[in-house]
Amino acid sequence: MLLAAGAAALTAGSIQAQAQDAGSEPVILTGGVTFLTDYRLRGASLSDNKPVIQGVVSAKIPVAGAFSIYGGIWGSSLDKDAGGGAMETDFFGGVQADVGDVNIRARYLRLVFHDIDDLDFDQYEFGINAPVGPVTGGAGVIHDEYNGGGHSTYVYGSARYAVPKTGLAFRGLLGYEDGTNWDDKVNWQLGAFYTYKAVTFGIDYVDTNRYSANSRGGNRAKGAALFSIGAVF
Repeated sequence: MLLAAGAAALTAGSIQAQAQDAGSEPVILTGGVTFLTDYRLRGASLSDNKPVIQGVVSAKIPVAGAFSIYGGIWGSSLDKDAGGGAMETDFFGGVQADVGDVNIRARYLRLVFHDIDDLDFDQYEFGINAPVGPVTGGAGVIHDEYNGGGHSTYVYGSARYAVPKTGLAFRGLLGYEDGTNWDDKVNWQLGAFYTYKAVTFGIDYVDTNRYSANSRGGNRAKGAALFSIGAVF
């Protein structure tokens, strides 16, 4: 993941320059690496409540007017005790439209869990972000189709407020999931983050209304404060 993020940083400028020299729209290539004290998916830990490192490389290509296509690879270390293997790799692609300050997107994602059979699954998402006064609001729906034939649906709403002329911002999220793996699960998150140049420091409180045991008999979906530090390239 670190090598992929570094490659993104080194090649982004040359790819954009080549595209512009050819008279076409530039390819926007980005990457990032983040360290977190726990990997929570919709409020429940996938790393057995242990620290992880995550990386992403993505490309965005303007197509026509406000429309773009994008795709990339995202990865996270895991803990085998959590039941998801040693690593997760997600392959994603989608389309988006930026109409003024409103962003509309549709995305397909394939989640691959290494070292574990029949755990991979497909995910489909539709979402929108738009300014509401000084706050950027978001909403979306995600549908999961599992290899074993089950499925789940997750709906969420989010809000983000950036303090003017500072690198400080606040964020919140409320989500509801129902389906094969979770029944009537509610998760919520409140946090703050500070960005200095390419580095972001974050703290979030994450909680759910459900219990799910980790390898030590604790609740992997209980409330906890999470810390993160990440860099983009």
